[in-house]
Amino acid sequence: MVAFACGGGGGGGGANKGTIKIGSDLPVCTTGGQSTANGIKFAVDQKNKAGGVEGFTIAYQSFDDCRQGAYNADAGVANVRQMLDDSKYLGMVGPYNSAVAKAEIPIAAPKNFVMVSPSNTNPCLTKDIAGCSYHPQDLRAGNPNNYWRVVTTDDYQGPAMADYMYKQLNIKTVGILDDSTVFGVGIAGSFEQEFKKLGGTVAAHSEYKKEQTSDWKSILLNFKSKGAQGVYVGGTDDQNICIPRKQMKDIGWTAPFGGGDGIETTDCIEQASGNESEIYATSAGADATQVSGAKATIDAFRAQFSGANDFGGYTMQAYDAANALMTAIGNAIKANNGNMPTRLQVRDQFAKIQGFKGVIGTYDFDQNGDTSLKIVSIYVVKTGLSADDAKNSTGVCGKKAANACFVWKTQFDFAKPS
Repeated sequence: MVAFACGGGGGGGGANKGTIKIGSDLPVCTTGGQSTANGIKFAVDQKNKAGGVEGFTIAYQSFDDCRQGAYNADAGVANVRQMLDDSKYLGMVGPYNSAVAKAEIPIAAPKNFVMVSPSNTNPCLTKDIAGCSYHPQDLRAGNPNNYWRVVTTDDYQGPAMADYMYKQLNIKTVGILDDSTVFGVGIAGSFEQEFKKLGGTVAAHSEYKKEQTSDWKSILLNFKSKGAQGVYVGGTDDQNICIPRKQMKDIGWTAPFGGGDGIETTDCIEQASGNESEIYATSAGADATQVSGAKATIDAFRAQFSGANDFGGYTMQAYDAANALMTAIGNAIKANNGNMPTRLQVRDQFAKIQGFKGVIGTYDFDQNGDTSLKIVSIYVVKTGLSADDAKNSTGVCGKKAANACFVWKTQFDFAKPS
């Protein structure tokens, strides 16, 4: 486990009542995880410069749940336990990955420890629906809900890409590959169900495990021989899900390659290694660069975080999640006569949040922890971008291939009737 300070700073104005801590649990060994942590630090820094929260300074610590270069549920649980052992931690932003949330909720719920995820998308964490191998009520074991998320779920994300590939890219037969993880299996399944519903054909659905796989050519050749016009992948970059994109070029197969938010990353572009274009990805939320009114916040963020990969697909969602958590903490302080609140008081106040105005939009949360915002964005990697075009894209670009970036294409709003 790696834990390092990612913020703090003194509050301005008035007598300081002390320090309240918030943490995050993210795979900061990845560019996506670190760019998400940057959004939290930015929110905390802004809050402290404005005087803190009801007289308290907020101290932020980022915990890393990576092991061997990939997210790890056991590491996430250890991080949560470390926060729980310090009474000054009143909540956390995270985790980044749904499988980690599945392991952490049973640890945090009995302690009324608020978790606000900027990026979890597996519906089974909050919805008791068919096809889930576990149930949200079992994770909480009779305790009040302690978990919220600011993004929508894979049962919207998968269908959005199915609709886009079938209708916009005119792909009628597809090969599906998943990485055997909770996230990968779930999103691939929701894609497959919708694609078939639209009238599409699945040439084959294959799966793999990272520790057992380094070559996907036989799977890809099978897809191709069965008439697939494109590939949909369910998984994440730290499970090597985008290396098959490189290998498509190796076997001479030119076809679109789509997936979920687990591939809308710098590391996916790197793994594609010479075959970056026509990678399509969904993200479980509105693109901050397309939201009117968000420009000033993004510009201020980029002034503080000027690195090429400091801004990512969930940076502003993390910013909103951190501010929502600090709003609940502030309301709990007021309800406790200006004193340091308990974790239960913070939980109770978060459960009351409605109409929270964030950068991405206005959030309401249901009793299960899901947001009223049900927007899924579609992106595609464009290559050969100028430096200015790359800077003004989503900000998710390659490291070596710095002129290859994810560019916003369109969005689906499932909260609005079609």
